[in-house]
Amino acid sequence: MEKTTNNDQDGLLKSNNESDNTQRPNIITIMCALYIFGLFFTIFAPFSEAAWSIGFWYPPYLAFSAVISLICVYGFWKMKKWSIMLYLIFIAVNQIVMQSMGLWIPATIIIPGVVVFIVLSQYGKMI
Repeated sequence: MEKTTNNDQDGLLKSNNESDNTQRPNIITIMCALYIFGLFFTIFAPFSEAAWSIGFWYPPYLAFSAVISLICVYGFWKMKKWSIMLYLIFIAVNQIVMQSMGLWIPATIIIPGVVVFIVLSQYGKMI
């Protein structure tokens, strides 16, 4: 009779996509927590008078941006490479929208730039 070890049983519980090397680094955990904190303020932005004063299309755009941001943060949290590409597309679209509204200033790229720097620094650990 063959004995099964705990290692064998643990291996059965893991999916094929999981490995011991995909543990989330602390910098990603901190970044995601800060991003989620910032998103709490974004959730209420579409309901503000300031958002509606920009245009009728802007509050739905803000809501859509919040949803895309949540999807990106989920991908970062789960250490998924697809989240980086989605975030880069999201940044590009946001920068174009800000430019077309005449609201773009160099500071609008600082936070997304820091996020991209952090996630790209951990790219090799992502699945």
